[in-house]
Amino acid sequence: MRNDHYVVESLELHLFFGRIMKEHALFIRGLLDPCEAELINTADESAMEFAELLHQCNSAQDQTLTEKSLEKTVKLRDFKAAGAKGIQQCRIRSVILPLLADHVLREANHYIRLLRY
Repeated sequence: MRNDHYVVESLELHLFFGRIMKEHALFIRGLLDPCEAELINTADESAMEFAELLHQCNSAQDQTLTEKSLEKTVKLRDFKAAGAKGIQQCRIRSVILPLLADHVLREANHYIRLLRY
C-alpha cells in the first residue's frame, strides 16, 4: 500500500511540475522580442520536451521518468538562468520583468530539488 502511495505522489509531482515547466517555456517564448529567434527556438524545444514528458506521465510505467524530468528541467533551468541574467543586463530584448525571470528560475530550482530528493 505504501508503494502505491509513493507512485501516485510521484506521478502527481511529475504532472504538476511538468505542466508548469511547459507553461514557463511557452510564456517566456511569448514575451521575447521577435528578433530573439534563437531563444524563441530554445523555448519552443523545451515546451515540446515537457509535452512529451507529460505524455509519458500519462502512460507511466517508465522507471526513467524522474531521470528524464531531471535532465530536461536542468536544461530548462540553465536556459532560464541565462535568460534572467541577459534580461538583468539588458542584453535580451523582451517584455519579461526581471522579477518574473527570477521567479520562473526559482520554480525550476525547486523542482530540481524535489527530483533529487
